[in-house]
Amino acid sequence: MQNNRPNIAIVSCHKLIDGQPSQAVYQKYIDAINYYGGNPIILPNVSAESENFNALIDLIDGIVLTGSYSNVAPSRYGATHLEQLQDLGRDELSFKLLAHADKSGTPLLAICRGLQEMNVYFGGTLHPDWREVGSYFEPHLEDKSQPLDVQYQTVHDVNIQSEGRLSEFGTKWHVNSLHKQAIRDVGNRLFVEALAPDGLVEAISAIDHPFLIGVQWHPELNYINDNLSKFLFTEFIHHASKKDD
Repeated sequence: MQNNRPNIAIVSCHKLIDGQPSQAVYQKYIDAINYYGGNPIILPNVSAESENFNALIDLIDGIVLTGSYSNVAPSRYGATHLEQLQDLGRDELSFKLLAHADKSGTPLLAICRGLQEMNVYFGGTLHPDWREVGSYFEPHLEDKSQPLDVQYQTVHDVNIQSEGRLSEFGTKWHVNSLHKQAIRDVGNRLFVEALAPDGLVEAISAIDHPFLIGVQWHPELNYINDNLSKFLFTEFIHHASKKDD
C-alpha cells in the first residue's frame, strides 16, 4: 500500500544519557509530526557528512529544527564570548539543512534554537543572553526550579505582524517562552512575523520561500489543543505533502 505521508527530518542533539554519548530528540517533536500526518525521521549529527547527507536528503519532504539545551556557537555569527553549552555537530547539520531548504524550497519549521540557527544562516546575529540587553521585560526564560508543566506554560503575548504568513492565523496569541539567546539583528531575506510586547523577535519567515518559518516559542508542547500550534503544524505538513507536486 502506498504511503503518502511526507518524510519529515528532525535534527537530533548530542547528549549524555546514562553517561553515554547519545543523539536525542524530545518525544513531543516526534509526536507532533506524527499526529499531523508526517513520517518522523530522526537525523543524528553524522548525517551532515557529505556521503550520508547526499544519500538521505532526497528522501526528505520537510525539516524540523528543534529546540535544545545548547546554544548556537558564537563563531557562527561573529561573536567572541565564551559559550558554555555548545553542540557543534548539531550546528553543522542544521546549517546544512537550512542551505538545502533555502536552495530547494523544502519546507522547514525552526523552533527556539532552530529559529536562532535560521536567523544566523541568513546573516543575522544573536544576543547571547537577552537579560543582558536591559530593554526586554517579558518572562522569556523559564524558572528551572519549577515543575515542567509550570516551566512550559504560556507566559506572554506575541503580536503577529500584518502581511506575513502567520497573519493568516490572526493578530495576537499567548505563548510559552524558554530561551536565553535571542535575535539581535534580523538576517537578510527574512520577514519579522511576530514580536513580543517588549520588542523581542518571536517569529521570522524567509521571503519568497513556500514555507521556511522560525518561532521562538515551543508549539510542540501543546500541539493538539493550542490553536497556533495546530496552525503551524497543519501548514507545515500541508506544504511538505506537496513538495514534489
